[in-house]
Amino acid sequence: MDVPGFFDESSAFGFTRRFRAELAGSTHLDCAVTRIPWSPFTLPDCDLRRIVAIRLVMAELRATALHAQVRELMGRGEGGRPLRRLEQVLEHGQVRIRVAPLAGWSPDFSIFGDDGGPRSLLIGRHSFEIFPPYAGPTIGAHFGPREARVTKRRFELLWARGHDVGPAILTIVRQAAGHRRLSGSVRRRRNPVDTSQALG
Repeated sequence: MDVPGFFDESSAFGFTRRFRAELAGSTHLDCAVTRIPWSPFTLPDCDLRRIVAIRLVMAELRATALHAQVRELMGRGEGGRPLRRLEQVLEHGQVRIRVAPLAGWSPDFSIFGDDGGPRSLLIGRHSFEIFPPYAGPTIGAHFGPREARVTKRRFELLWARGHDVGPAILTIVRQAAGHRRLSGSVRRRRNPVDTSQALG
C-alpha cells in the first residue's frame, strides 16, 4: 500500500482497506464528512479498542435521514450488534459528533493520529459500500504526516464552528436499541408454543 498514493474503486488497496489499516494503528481519528459513516463503528472487523477519541464533523444532519440510518442498522442481522456497538461508543464518549452547516469543505477527509500527532490522511468520498452507488469513478488519495498536519489545522477550524449533536444522536440510538430489545423480549415470550396437543 503506497503512501502517498492514488486509488479508485478498482484498486486492490481502495478506501475501505486503507481506512481499516490506518485505524488499526491509530489512537485518534478526526473525520469531516457530508454524511454519517456508521461503518467504522459498526463493522465487526473495524477494531476500535486502541482508539481513544473520534471526532466527526458533518456538513448536515437531518432527523429523517438519521432515523432511516438507525432503522437500517436495526434491520441488519447479527442480533442487533451493530446498533449496540454504536450505542456504546456514543455513550462512553469515544465518539463526539458536531454539525457545521455553514463551514463547507470538499472532499471528505480523515486524519489518523497517535501520541506523536497526525500520521496519515485519507481524502475522497467516505463510503464503505462493497459496490459504489453509481457508475462513475470513485477517486481518493492517501497521504502521510506532513499533509495530515496541514489538514489537521483546517479540521480544528471546522470543529470550532460546529455544534454538538452527539447527545441527540445517542437519544435516537438508545430509543431504537430499547425498542429492539423490547420487541425481542415479546417475541421470546410468544415463541414457546405447546405443540404436544397437535401430536395427539
